[in-house]
Amino acid sequence: MQKVMCVALVLVGLTVFESRAQNGPGGGRGRMEGMTQVEESALPAPATAYVKEKYPNLAIRRIMKDKDDNYMVVVAADTTRKIVVFDAKGTFKEERAMRGRRGGNNSNK
Repeated sequence: MQKVMCVALVLVGLTVFESRAQNGPGGGRGRMEGMTQVEESALPAPATAYVKEKYPNLAIRRIMKDKDDNYMVVVAADTTRKIVVFDAKGTFKEERAMRGRRGGNNSNK
C-alpha cells in the first residue's frame, strides 16, 4: 500500500512540475518563456549520443529549444533530474541540477 501511495505522489508531483515548467510562475512568464518544446528526433545526433553515453540510467523527459537554438534536455529517473544543455550543433555546454527536487543530485559537472 505504501508503494502505491508513493507512486501516486510521485506522479502528482511530476504533473505539477511539468505544468509549472510549461506555464511558469507568472502564467507563462517563467524560465521556459521564449522556448519551444521539440521532439527527440529534432535533437542533433551528437547530443543524443552524449545523453545515452553519459546518462544510461536516465530517460529523456523533455527537450526545449531556445531562441539561440540551444537545446535544454531534461533527463530523469526516480528523484534524479538534470538539465543538460547543448548548442545548435549538439555540442555539450553544461549540466544543471533541477531545483526544488528533494533527494536529487544537486552537483553540477
